[in-house]
Amino acid sequence: MSNSQWKQPFKHPEGSSYNGHQQERASGSLLRRYGEQPAGGASALPSQPAGPGLNAAPGQQAGYPTVPQGTGRAPTPLPLQAGPSNQEGQPRRTGLLSGRYNNWVSNVSHVVRRWSGKVVAVAGNMGLGSPSQAARPLTSSQVLRSPALPTGPGTGLGERPAASSSQPGVSQKGQPWRRSRTLRISMLRRRRRQRLKSQQFGPRRVVTVMASVLAVLVLIFLSTGGASAYAYYQEQYPRVQQLASQHVSQTSRIYDRNMNLLYQAYDTESQYAGRRTPVAYKDIPMVMQQAMVAAEDPTFWQNAGFDPQGILRAFVEHNGGGSGLTQQLIKNLTHDDQYSYSRKITEAALAIALTQQYPKWKILEMYFNVAPFGAQELGIEAAVEDYFDLKPHCDVHFNCIPGIRYLDVDLKTGKHDPLLGLARASFLAGLPQNPDYYDPSLEHVIPGNIERALNRQKYVLNQMIKLGMVVDGVGQVTPEVAAKVEAISAQFKFHPYVNTIRAPHFVFWVITQIEDALGHGDMQAGKVAFLTGGFNIRTTVDVNLETFVEKAIDRHLNQPECRYFASYTGCGPLSTINNVNDAAVVVMDAKTGEILAMDGSSNWNSNKPQIKGQVNAALSPRQPGSSFKPIVYATAFQMGWYPGIVLPDIKTYFPYTLNNDLLDLLKNTYQPTDYGNTYHNWNSTIREALQNSLNVPAVKAIEFTGIQNVITMAERMGITAIRDYDLPACRQSKNNPKLTYQDCFFPSLALGTAEVPLLQMTGAYQVFADGGMRVPPQGVLDIWDNYGHHLYHYDTSHPPATRVLSPQVAYLMTSVLSDEASRSKEFGGDHTLSMWDWRLPNGQVPDVAAKTGTTDNFKDNWTIGYTPDVVVGVWAGNANNEPFRGNVIGITGAAPIWHSVIERTMGACNADGADIPCGSYKSPYHDYFFTAPSGVKKVCVNSVNGLQGSGYCDVMLEGEEPQQTGLLATNSNSSSTGTGDTNGMNQGNGGDTAATPTATATTNNGASPTATP
Repeated sequence: MSNSQWKQPFKHPEGSSYNGHQQERASGSLLRRYGEQPAGGASALPSQPAGPGLNAAPGQQAGYPTVPQGTGRAPTPLPLQAGPSNQEGQPRRTGLLSGRYNNWVSNVSHVVRRWSGKVVAVAGNMGLGSPSQAARPLTSSQVLRSPALPTGPGTGLGERPAASSSQPGVSQKGQPWRRSRTLRISMLRRRRRQRLKSQQFGPRRVVTVMASVLAVLVLIFLSTGGASAYAYYQEQYPRVQQLASQHVSQTSRIYDRNMNLLYQAYDTESQYAGRRTPVAYKDIPMVMQQAMVAAEDPTFWQNAGFDPQGILRAFVEHNGGGSGLTQQLIKNLTHDDQYSYSRKITEAALAIALTQQYPKWKILEMYFNVAPFGAQELGIEAAVEDYFDLKPHCDVHFNCIPGIRYLDVDLKTGKHDPLLGLARASFLAGLPQNPDYYDPSLEHVIPGNIERALNRQKYVLNQMIKLGMVVDGVGQVTPEVAAKVEAISAQFKFHPYVNTIRAPHFVFWVITQIEDALGHGDMQAGKVAFLTGGFNIRTTVDVNLETFVEKAIDRHLNQPECRYFASYTGCGPLSTINNVNDAAVVVMDAKTGEILAMDGSSNWNSNKPQIKGQVNAALSPRQPGSSFKPIVYATAFQMGWYPGIVLPDIKTYFPYTLNNDLLDLLKNTYQPTDYGNTYHNWNSTIREALQNSLNVPAVKAIEFTGIQNVITMAERMGITAIRDYDLPACRQSKNNPKLTYQDCFFPSLALGTAEVPLLQMTGAYQVFADGGMRVPPQGVLDIWDNYGHHLYHYDTSHPPATRVLSPQVAYLMTSVLSDEASRSKEFGGDHTLSMWDWRLPNGQVPDVAAKTGTTDNFKDNWTIGYTPDVVVGVWAGNANNEPFRGNVIGITGAAPIWHSVIERTMGACNADGADIPCGSYKSPYHDYFFTAPSGVKKVCVNSVNGLQGSGYCDVMLEGEEPQQTGLLATNSNSSSTGTGDTNGMNQGNGGDTAATPTATATTNNGASPTATP
């Protein structure tokens, strides 16, 4: 209705206008409806003759017409209409709120009193009965207590008969005359005013006044604060989306290839650090839900997000309690632990918004995943794992059953026990109220925690009893049930959480790779992302093989063992007799690059300077010694050489500079020697030189290929340490940015003087094993998040392989390294580098290729070898670079460890009699022999230089057979002048002389140490 309508003159029921007071626009006011009566109908009263009585329907008070049904409003008092018309011929408008009505009633009352006295006197004088029966003046109290008035026609009160005009004070039956309704109302109003005045300051009056004032204040607060509260709610609503979708820190787990847990990684540094693994609502047992609701929020399923009584109690008691589950969820998401009224208001607003946006079951799921159940246990899954040892069970596709699903399972019997489930649930439900104070695993730090936690459990059980909860398999929770549960809980055993780790060096190598990927090179950002990301990483390592490797290292270093090599014989523990205390092992799949085992030290927990257990020696650069020579020779094979080329092992001068001064030349030359600072003086082929680890032929080979080509080949095979480690230092010392590899490295590089990590060296040998294809070392097979999303998968059927060598060139090297007979000149009858002690069911001995290495200062031992399926690399030494005692070399130091490990990877165990516990490792490999690819053939060459001839036969590339002998022509008058023909053979008829191939000498500022077998 518009404002103009409110100013319309009042319309009298008869249709005439009434220019009285304009109606006020006040919501809920009776005055507003005073003049809003529709014309006609029950609310329009006809004019009545002057007099005390008004017509009314039976059972209806005069002046209050019947309100039509269905209006939805209470009856509204209407004005009484009585008296003669005004001067304009319209009836007067009078009412209960009219001053004129009060004056009129007062006059009528006085008249009635005078007439009642006269009637009494008349009745007495006329002898109308005894004085006791005579009519007395009526009082207001008598009006209220009078019986029902007689009815009849003409009375103006229904069917009450009218009084006789001859007897104005008495009815026809002798009843005394009664006052009019108007007089009775007037007296009733006066008496009510007196009663109220007498009770103005009574107790009930005070209570009424206080209640009224409180109601008014509440109304004012609601009316004035309602808009502000709604605005605040609208302001906080967007935060709900942010809070509900925010990433909470979660535990990352690392598994081996068979889903055996290796390590749990989680945030340990931030204020809200702890372990957390989210679970789905469907996995949370009903008994756990019941206990949690009973403990923290009995009205959770019905309330709008908060408990008003709890909030009011918190305000009155001024404590931090009173928050329901939804509010606690908000608090844990916002990390606001400081108590304040404003925080409570914010929590309530956000809780309401959260309840409107998400179903109750989802809110409860959030709560179970966010709430702390201990000092480090964030979420229910972490709690059941730590307190009750209930672990998740996952398959290779990370389809997991969380530990909370086993809440009622007895780990000893494997059976379900509902009472045990109730005991665990009620115990856990009490912890979030004060996690640090109740954490049972901190009993050794905070004495009394377990007792307090058990007392808190009693409260939870009492709440469940009070709420009449019924638990599956148990029935209704009663005091008797609670007593049984408490008895079970008293037997709980708790222990501090210990984050164990298996294959630690490998695990942290994988973590470093993942952090680098997550941080895009920013390791700190990647570290935070990993520790809070909740990743589940299935790695390539086999923990059973890893365990065997660790035991093999301990066995060969720390237990008595006899070692034979030429004139050296040693027995006893290698660590105590020869001061070899540390070792590292890498096991790699030859075709996929998967790291099957990685042990970076002999003892992870040792702090001895010779061991430094937590330093991963597999990643530490070390001089590889003669184990680097196959890379040099592979470069030469790529450039046209083959295993049958003859490189005499005789004293050779490799000049630093070239000039005409012979004495100066002798002073500035590099003169490498073999092991023992001697020369073998053999007219050896490359095959013999490599298998017997001769040094001079290797230097001749690098002089032929050039240092730059060898380094390039090493990099293509995965060895980046030479460039990353040595070249910058070389440039810095020279202070010349134009230096090349040829200027920075020396021929001694052929003997393994540049430091290279074991992992990279093992990866280089993988190229030989896989027919020239390089696959970078792989540590991860799959990554899932904690919600089951598959984030990464390594397809082992399509590894990221790169062609480095042709299959034919790779086989040339394999043919040499697997030739057990060729190394017998140096190693005699020692078969540590072969599988002579293990035969297949058909009697055959599996093939294996291997090479050892030892630095000239006896600080580093190496053995690296491979089968068609797997590559194994071993380093032995001391973490602090202490030299060995007794001149231990690769064949006696690293080789025994390598032998035990590589046989185990192929399925054998303790064929060498090492008596190492075999464990449960099952080898997936079955390719035991190397196969020559097409394009390789065996060709006979002469034994003087390995060129055309028929002295012996060796493999080479098809079509690359030598076309010349390289020997001087002879006649009957002259003897042979061929160089180094130990057999006295002269098969050549050309004019070429046999010459040892040498390359242009390079600059060298000092000889590097030579390498030994």
